[in-house]
Amino acid sequence: MTDQIELWIEGFITSIMFYPLLAGFIVIDAVFPLAPSESLITLAGAWSGSRGVPNIYGIIGVSVLAAVIGDNLCYFFGRRLEKVIRRFPADSRAARAIEWATRNIEKRHMSTIIIARFLPWARFILTILLGSHRFPWFRFFLIDTFGVILWATQAALIGYIGGWLFKDFPLIGMAVGLVIAAVVGSLIEWLQRRKEHHDPEVDAAVQADMDAAAAAEKDTAKKDNQSNTQRDNQREE
Repeated sequence: MTDQIELWIEGFITSIMFYPLLAGFIVIDAVFPLAPSESLITLAGAWSGSRGVPNIYGIIGVSVLAAVIGDNLCYFFGRRLEKVIRRFPADSRAARAIEWATRNIEKRHMSTIIIARFLPWARFILTILLGSHRFPWFRFFLIDTFGVILWATQAALIGYIGGWLFKDFPLIGMAVGLVIAAVVGSLIEWLQRRKEHHDPEVDAAVQADMDAAAAAEKDTAKKDNQSNTQRDNQREE
């Protein structure tokens, strides 16, 4: 059974259609993130580390090209797609990504664009917001391309290392590569949340919101007291 699975995977990954399918999956993931495309990149990298095919440089090159195309499609269709993302429920992952992107893009657009590439929903939301708000395209293109190169390289090399470590057991190598990739992705998200938690600007914004809410509540109470006093005076008269 294991041998049959290995033959099927090798037939798929070494076929002439693999690179077009990889590119198509990455573009679709950029436009609508149903499944993280880095998983397929990692799987291909693992097989490359174990069997020597497909070529690791080919995997990275195709992944970079496809991701840049997908991100730029999101950017150019940003004004239309923004209406779509605004309809997501407030407690959804997409809504949290919108909040994160809106809060960070004005303060640190370069690092935000690069980090977003490693977070599936964040990269989708961010590129739409940048396009809809007419962020300078050439600047976006340069920063995004740099982020994509980092993203594709780490996804492919993580798989390659897993496959290389288990050359005689390629399926185990693929599984190890996916586990390492998941750990790295979770670590990036954790570091980003930790950074925001200790960001003095974010703390100041939260405190400002709390102060504003307290002031509004105090103002409402004051108006209620004035209304009650007026009614009492009218009754006495």
